[in-house]
Order: sequence, then structure tokens, then C-alpha cells
Amino acid sequence: MEERRVADYFVVAGLPEKPELLDDSDSGHLKGYSTKPPITDIGVVFPGLGETVPNGYELIELTPTGLVADLNHGSMRSPECFLCIRRGRDRPPLVDIGVMYEGKERLMADAEMVLMSVGERLANVNNSTAKTFITYRRAHPTAPCNALVVVDVCVIVASKGEFPPHAFCMIAKNLNKGLMGSDVFLCYKKSMNRPPLIAYKPEVLFRYPTIDRRSLVFPTSVPLFCLPMGATLELWPNNAVTPKPVFSTFVLTVADATDKVYGSAVTFYESYPHTQLSESQMDQLGWRAGVSHNTHSVHINKCICLLSRWPFSDTFERWLLYILEMSWSKQPLSIPVERYITHLLEEVPFPEPRILLQLSPTNASDRVIVTRRDDQPLVRSGAGFRQLLLNLGPDNCLLILALAITEQKILIHSLRPDTLTAVSEAVSSLLFPFKWQCPYIPLCPLGLAEVLHAPLPYLIGVDSRFFDLYEPPPDVTCVDLDTNNITICESQRHISLKLLPKRQARILRQTLEVLFGSIRPASPIHHSNENKFNGEPTTSLDRDFQRRKKEQALELKIQEAFLRFMAVTLQGYRGYLIPITKAPTVGTTDPHALFHMEAFLRSRDKTQQRFFALMMKTQMFTRFIEERSFVCDVDQGLTFFDECIERVAAGDEPLLGLDNSNTSERTVFVLPPDPPDPQETYTYEKFDLDPVLVAKCRCKTRSGAVQALPAAALASAESLADASPMARRTKHEIAAAQRLARKASLSPEAWAKCLLGACYSLYFLSLPSRMMLSRGKEHATLRTAYELLERATKLRVPCDEVCYRVMMQLCGIHSLPVLAVQLLFLMKRAGLQPNALTYGYYNRCVLEATWPKDMPSGSQLLWNKLRIAVMGAALFRKAGAQRASRAAITGLTSTSAGSE
Repeated sequence: MEERRVADYFVVAGLPEKPELLDDSDSGHLKGYSTKPPITDIGVVFPGLGETVPNGYELIELTPTGLVADLNHGSMRSPECFLCIRRGRDRPPLVDIGVMYEGKERLMADAEMVLMSVGERLANVNNSTAKTFITYRRAHPTAPCNALVVVDVCVIVASKGEFPPHAFCMIAKNLNKGLMGSDVFLCYKKSMNRPPLIAYKPEVLFRYPTIDRRSLVFPTSVPLFCLPMGATLELWPNNAVTPKPVFSTFVLTVADATDKVYGSAVTFYESYPHTQLSESQMDQLGWRAGVSHNTHSVHINKCICLLSRWPFSDTFERWLLYILEMSWSKQPLSIPVERYITHLLEEVPFPEPRILLQLSPTNASDRVIVTRRDDQPLVRSGAGFRQLLLNLGPDNCLLILALAITEQKILIHSLRPDTLTAVSEAVSSLLFPFKWQCPYIPLCPLGLAEVLHAPLPYLIGVDSRFFDLYEPPPDVTCVDLDTNNITICESQRHISLKLLPKRQARILRQTLEVLFGSIRPASPIHHSNENKFNGEPTTSLDRDFQRRKKEQALELKIQEAFLRFMAVTLQGYRGYLIPITKAPTVGTTDPHALFHMEAFLRSRDKTQQRFFALMMKTQMFTRFIEERSFVCDVDQGLTFFDECIERVAAGDEPLLGLDNSNTSERTVFVLPPDPPDPQETYTYEKFDLDPVLVAKCRCKTRSGAVQALPAAALASAESLADASPMARRTKHEIAAAQRLARKASLSPEAWAKCLLGACYSLYFLSLPSRMMLSRGKEHATLRTAYELLERATKLRVPCDEVCYRVMMQLCGIHSLPVLAVQLLFLMKRAGLQPNALTYGYYNRCVLEATWPKDMPSGSQLLWNKLRIAVMGAALFRKAGAQRASRAAITGLTSTSAGSE
């Protein structure tokens, strides 16, 4: 049995001793790395009044589409007004640009205003009497490297149909507020102020355990995803503050893309001895021996990461930051970092349903909560539906749904890697019951960027710094999470909100707007990760639990809104599935042979024909029909989706939510790890781990690991029981049986039939065990069971679907496809429509089982039908002639009798 762990691997990735340059020069689509300095100054120019652009400044003459970038565009009496910018590294760059209406707004404390133009005139950029000024904020002289700064500025004329360029943020304040003139807006682009650097291929510096686990082989691509922009060697000014750690998440597919591994990583910087620089590195960084060390220092990035089969990203973030702060502590530690690693990976039990892990033996607030999400019959993922709605808003959520459900090329990007992965996972999950079949990389490393030029749809997330190096393909739609902007390419212009079914889209938008209104006021500023590290520690355990519960409830509400949309959209699709009712031939498993495509399309509303035509051409829809027709690993989810369709048709019953019958408030409290040697203390200059100490700590965990096994073994046993279709009925079948019993209890006759149906169900649930006692008589036993079901149908005794499902699976095991076909028609006569699990076992039986050799072929069946029709017609004709002759004889007899 497979043991479930909280985490499987701990990894340290970074710059190896013998580094190799990050090979990105083989791309034919590279822009060529441009070290464009950030913007340090911005000014206003009035060329018509004789003002000229100062030396070192650039004049913004044109808009992105080639119009004149006049801030007074369209005005008749106002002079031409342009912006000019200056780039450089001789002073702190600008970190923000704004627009202020004088008399209506107050200037921020750390902001400055452009009061005078370059010619010492009033820098009013408005064409009316009200004054409008440009404002800016400058970075602090000790600002950390890699901070967000303004790298570009542009002007757009909205009344001429212009939109903000890709990755630009528009300031929603019209610069041209007069009665005459166009609507002019200022846009700016932010990026990281990257210092001089050299990018190398990252490698694994340390991993635990060093030997691959039997349940999960260590993925070799982990270093690329830990440091997607490469392991960098960077040159910083001595007065620059070290950037704060950055948390990121990524998803890897293993086991032939059938399973996922979730990575949670924290990236930080460490100093690097300048004496170890080679001459080539000195030349690339601009390091001057004997001089630069007085003004600059060298640093490298490093990453610590946890790999797990479960998306515990919030918990892992706090745990990783805690051990990182331990390594930075200058005080001696009684418990080493190595001991915390072995404790988490070997001793901490899997949450059933949650555990409270105490980190510090002295500070009660240093703790993490590991909560397993309630078992929902959906595909496990690290989706963040709250982040999706918060960053894109209701309308853009619908737009990205239209793009994804029609399988377009989608490129999602952000400067926040943890948000990027959560949103990418959410986009993939909102397609349920469909499953994205094309390339899917929620956080794509720089070394894999060539996949963006693949000639097929994909769903990929990249760091926004990617656009400083690569030119995105012209046929891809870019989704900017930082500016809430979706740039649709020309080949996908036909995809819009109008494509979605109107009624479903209207209900979904209304639901998302209500949820967006409740989520936005309580959400922190989501444009940086800084608040995560500066917040005060939480001391109330109940408050932590309540916050987790509210967040989970909100996630389920947003997810349910998309699930309801899909359930209403695909309502009635089961009636167009084509079961296999004869011996399989070439083309039996073709999607058109398994589903009435044209009939299903005709059944939809005429206004929705275009949407369904595009959706049914996707690989997702084809795969959905195949999975729905045959047994597969996700049948539980497909069965649940069929139940959702029934609930939607019945009323407004919730589709997702907490199952109170299985809800447990049990919380396991886990103490901090014991020190390997109480007499020793430990200090760290850098995050370098000792393999010898790790081995010593691992020996210490032997007893703890044995204690953790029963819980894991129990969980594995439960998962094994859940995997067997003959072990129990589905939750929906149990609920339906309970509703039927409550209704039948009102009538003695109906209650008797209900009890008789329960007896039938018990008989068929035990039938597999009876088959083991009937060696050599399996076929006779199954035919007897079929006769029993047939008798129940004639008596109108309500039998559960599990009776038919058990029979169909046993028919497949004992190769009785003809009996399975008879069972299917018996189900239809009983008024039962097979769910995904039963239908899958049926099709698998008739497809894989050996059909009798004396069974007629398809053409023979057709000839037999024709023969029967001709013989029937002949017999009817013969009977008619006989009746006519008898009538004639009777008439003659009566005539003769009358004459006598």
C-alpha cells in the first residue's frame, strides 16, 4: 500500500561549482537581451512655444498605433504638449507615475509633482481651466536590487480606439478634460531593476532523501522550476538592501502525465566572494579588481523547495521561511535545520483532516496548520480561484473561460510567481469536466521557452521578465495578472464574451460580481509579497482555523459558479452517448461512433451553435467522450458531474460544499523535533546543510517514522476501498436511496417494495464473493442473477444502480458481453440511465470481452432484419388473403341459406 506523506523531497537549488551558462541563445525569436536603464526623470515639453528636449531626454512623439502623442490631442486652442523621459543609473529610478487633478486630490507624502515644463512654464497637461499635473515617486537610495521600477511610458488616445499596450498599466484619468479634444491617457510599464548579472543553469546542491522513493521518482527538472530565470551571479551597490525572500509554486507532471507533483519554493540571495570570480565573469559584470569591492559586492540567488503530491503551499511557505530565518540567526541553535527537514519528511503524519505543527519550542506563535481539503470528487489541484477572481475580475474571468474552453493559445504572466501558478491551475480546473490535453506549464522556466512557438494550443505561465528577453509569438493571447489586461491576438479576435451562451454567461457574471464584491474589501494589496513577511504573528488558534475555513468556503463558491455553468451548458449530453451493442470492429472507439455529434449540436439553441461547434472540435471534448465511454481514473469526477447536472435540473441545490456526515474536527498536535544531541549547538553562515548531520538526524527519526505509519496505512486502506466500485455505492446513489426510502415510508405497499429493493442490493453487493464460491459455475450464476434482476423489473421493485454495475463488471471479468448488452437494455426498461462508472464498465466489457464465434456479424444482422421484415409482410399478406377467402365463403353460405 502506498504511504501518503505531507512532503516527499526537500531540495536546495542554486549555482554549482562548475556553472554552465543558461543556453537561451538558440531561440530564433529572441529580442536580444537589452539592458535598457530604468526611467529616472520625466518632464513636460511644449514644442509650439519654442521648448526643446533637454540633452539626455527622449521625446515621446507617437502613440503605439502611430498617432501624435500630444497630450492636448484634438484641442483647437491649446498648444501641443508632449512628455519626455530620461533613463540612467546615476540616480534612483522612478517606482511610480500618476496623474493629479489640482484641488480635487492630495499629493502622497513620498510623491513629487512636475510643476514646471522644461522651458520653466506651468506644466499643466489639461486643455481646460482646471489644472492637471504629472506626479511620480522615486526609489530610496538604499532600495534593494530587483525592485519594481518604471521602465517605459506611453500615451494612448482612447477615443481613437487605442488600448494600453501589452504589460502596460493605464492610469484611468483623462488628461484632456476640455469640451474639445480627444480622450488621452498615460500608461506605464513596470519591471524589475535588474543589475548587471550572468545567468547560469541551476543545479541541485542538496536533496533529501538522496535515494528516490518508490512511490515518487525525483524529477530531474526541479532546479529549472525552482529558479526559472536561472541561477544568477549579480553585481550590487554596497548600499543596496538585500531583497526579501520570494515565494513561488510550480507544478510538475510525472508518471506519463497522469500524476502531479506540487513544488513550493523560497528564493533568496547570499553573498559571493569576489575573489572566486574568473576573468570572464569580471569582464561581463564590469568588475574592476582592487577598486569595485569598495562600491559593489557580488551576490547569488539560491532556492529551497519542498516537493509534495498535495498542494499544501500556504503551509510550506511558512515552514520554509522559518527554517530560512533559522539559518540567518546569529544565535546558536539547539535544533539544527537538518533535524527540521527529517522531522517534516519522515515523522509528521498526514493530516486526517488536519494537524497543528509547532515549529519553535519557545514561541507558541511559530506554528503551521496543515489542512487536507475535504474530499471533493474533483481533480486535485493547487488552484486559487480567489486569486483568479481578484486579479482578473468577473468579465475577464468569463473571457478567459471562453478562450480556454475553445482551446486557444493562452500565455499568463505576472511578476508574482505564487499567484501565477495558482491562477494557471484555476484556469485549468474551471474547465471541469473537461481536462486540458495540450501543453500545460503553470510556471515555465526560461530554458523551456521554445515551447511557446509550438504549433498547437497551450496554457503556459511565465514570469513577466520573460518579455525583456523574448518576443511573444503573434498568435498567442497574453493575460497580464499585474495589470488585469488580456491582449487577444488577431487570429483569436472572434473569441469574445458574446460567444458564450447568453443565459449561462449572465448568471455566471452575476454570481462572480457578488463574490468579487465580498472578496475585494477583505483582500490585502496583491501587487507584492511584502505583506506576507511583515504581518504580525497570529496568536489565536481559533482565528487561524476560522480564517482557513472562510477561505475554503469562498474557494468552493467561486468554483461552484463555474461548475454550474458547465453543468447547464452540457445538460442532456448523456442522451446522445452511443453504447456499443455488438462485437467491436474498426472504428468502434471513434468519437463519432460513441457520440451523436450532429444530433447534439442540433439540440442546442441556434444562438449557441457557434460556441458548441468550436467546443466540440477541441481535444478536450474528444477526450471527455472517450473517458465518459470507458472506465478510467477520473470516473468518480465524471459520475459527480452527472449528479451535478441532475441537481441543476432539480433546483438550486448546492453542488459543492462540506459533507457534514464526514466532517471531523480532530486536530493532531505535533511537537517540535527533538535535538539530535542536547549538548551541541549549531550556527550557519549560509544555507549550507551537512550531509553527515542529516544522516545522524535520520537515525533519530527511525522511531518517529514507525509511529507515523499506521495513519498513512489507514489512509491508504481507505483510498483502496474508495477505488473499488463494488465496495460501496456512490454518495449520490446513497442520497437517492435515502430520499426514496423517506418517500416510500408513507405507504405500506411502497415501503415493502423499498425493503425488497434493499434486499436485492445486498444480494448483488455480495455477488462477487458468491462467485468465488462457485468455481466453474460462474456463467450459470450470472445468468441466474440476471433472471433475478429481470423479475425485479417486472415486479417494479426499485433496485439501485450498483446492482447493474456489479453485474456488468463481473460480465467483463468472465467474458459475457451478450449478457452485458441485455443488462443495458434491462436498465433502460427499468427507467435507469447508467452513470459514468456503470457506463464505462459496460463499454469496457463489450469492447474487451471475447464475443461468441457463432454470433452473426453486422451485415448478417441487417440481412436478418430484412428477412424478418419480408417474411412478416408476406405472412400478413397471407393472413389477409385467408381472411378475405373466409369472408367470401361465409357470404356465399349466408346467401344460399337465404335463398332456400
